[in-house]
Amino acid sequence: MPGVHPGEDVFLARISLVSRRLKSEAQRRLGQHGVHSGQQFILGCLWERDGITPGEIATKINVEAPTVTRAVQRMTTSGLLSVDADEQDGRRVRVWLTPKGERLREVVPAITRGLEDDALSLLSPAERETLYDMLERIGKALDHGGDGDVVPEDEPV
Repeated sequence: MPGVHPGEDVFLARISLVSRRLKSEAQRRLGQHGVHSGQQFILGCLWERDGITPGEIATKINVEAPTVTRAVQRMTTSGLLSVDADEQDGRRVRVWLTPKGERLREVVPAITRGLEDDALSLLSPAERETLYDMLERIGKALDHGGDGDVVPEDEPV
């Protein structure tokens, strides 16, 4: 594999390479519509339920609140979102789609589906299911401590 040197962790090198290539291609495709890679997840939350807080978005997409706050600021500057004070609690803000953000409701999911289809085009449906299962299991293994001690699923964590 290009870029992998003897002795390196092949799994980490391959997963990193694929991740970077996916992000780069997502950025290229989404960027044509004024959306940066990663912002599609925030838009998706707001298409489900407009007017939620940055903290609620962070919880839904499993990232830290400051990450969402910075992205929302960029998306507000680019005209995709607006932010207003919460009516019941002025210390909190709520995030809303602008008409520009709303117009992307069909475009962005079509782009991400197309990217997924292209990325997985050499895999059979059975191989895709196996890949999804393996990625899920890898995620679970990392959720169980990250220090190499994997807790069996039937044991409490």
